[in-house]
Amino acid sequence: MKTCVIWTVNLDSRKTRSEGRKIPLRYAIPNVKLAELVEACKELGIEFEVEEKKYPKCWWEECGRVVVPKTKSKIHLMIEIAKKIAELRQAKRR
Repeated sequence: MKTCVIWTVNLDSRKTRSEGRKIPLRYAIPNVKLAELVEACKELGIEFEVEEKKYPKCWWEECGRVVVPKTKSKIHLMIEIAKKIAELRQAKRR
């Protein structure tokens, strides 16, 4: 089965496209944590493996990644996860 790797940096609105953001700014979220990425995958019912690694372009920053099965395009998957993280953040504020 094909998999895709989603880094926290891929969803971060503070990053530019050249720094590793993969989704449009309107969906991106500032300061994404690995724990949030894991929680969003659990909520969406996506199988995943967590890997605490450094993103090569910003190796000095704390980040990580999840490896998920590729069920649809990577961009759509990342947007779905980003929306879920935003939703979870809203729920925690209340």
